[in-house]
Amino acid sequence: MPTCGNYKLKRKLGEGGFGSVYLAKHIDTSKKVALKIIKPEMMEHVNMDDIEKEVEILKQIEHPYITKLVEAGNCQLSSRGRSNEVYCIALEVASGGELFDFISMTGAFSEDVARYFFHQFLDALEYLHEKGISHRDLKTENILLDKNFNLKIADFGYASEKGSNQTQVGTPDYMAPEILQGEKYSGQIADIFGAGLILFMMHAQSKAFLKAEQSDPYYKNIASNRPDKFWKEHVKSKGDEHYFSEEFKDLITGLFAYNPFHRLTISEVRSHAWFNGYLPTSDEIKEEFRRRKADLEEELKRQKDEDPTQAEFDTALLEGNSVHRGIGDSDEETKEICEREEQEYDEDFENYHKFFSTSSVEDLWTNLC
Repeated sequence: MPTCGNYKLKRKLGEGGFGSVYLAKHIDTSKKVALKIIKPEMMEHVNMDDIEKEVEILKQIEHPYITKLVEAGNCQLSSRGRSNEVYCIALEVASGGELFDFISMTGAFSEDVARYFFHQFLDALEYLHEKGISHRDLKTENILLDKNFNLKIADFGYASEKGSNQTQVGTPDYMAPEILQGEKYSGQIADIFGAGLILFMMHAQSKAFLKAEQSDPYYKNIASNRPDKFWKEHVKSKGDEHYFSEEFKDLITGLFAYNPFHRLTISEVRSHAWFNGYLPTSDEIKEEFRRRKADLEEELKRQKDEDPTQAEFDTALLEGNSVHRGIGDSDEETKEICEREEQEYDEDFENYHKFFSTSSVEDLWTNLC
């Protein structure tokens, strides 16, 4: 099994801007981490100052809803008798997986459930902004969940401590309009725009628009101060005129403001009527995800009955994808699952683990298979 310094690499979790991320286990303490590895061939193409900046920012952060830095530095990556020096960043594991996976595989969140997670998200974002840090790459793929379904903001590769920025970084689909236009911008105000995108996707299970540009068929209505037309199209796609509450629509519209100085502030979000609506308890959230797991397993069973040739693939996906890990399982069951996972090192795991979709479960499996 490959090792990196004091860690055994279990499996690949995904790709980042500067390297690969692996689930790893400390050889002596058995502590599990998410290990970001910058390989030698990548070190020629990345600015190590940027990597070190990310580490320095992570060292400043200590918050329950933000992934925690464990350690960082150079180490030896060893596999099959070969060894190379690499740079590693070890982060706490958020065993629940990506928030995006839950939404894409199990459906949209109700406004109450979305509010529960948005409260946690806003707490973390306010903490960062009070420390003078802007994330600049907020998206559902960078929002993780721990085993107790608490939210964790991750991936600080584009984070900045500058009050004013001009570098066009982040993911284009999630960029605020001022960034796309190449203007000087406040990273913190741009983060507020990203917050709106995340909240919208949690409840709608789809993106609000393709890009925040005046030519976009959806966003042009926000940019031209015609939010009623923006919402008319989204309500039509849902087939339910009451799907989005008026308070939800008002909050999202304020977060999406074309003029960054007209965008809602964090304090204004906290005082907003939607934000102060019913907040589920942690037990209610756990029960929600137990139900989602049961519904998804039933759907998988139905699909397997209809197409037995996909049974092996679907079962592997169900057991391997982080969206299921620990949902409703007892501590003993979770331990057994983890022990089983540690015995497996499936090099093809990422082929079916890493995907991007906000389709329904039926469409998702059609596209994957």
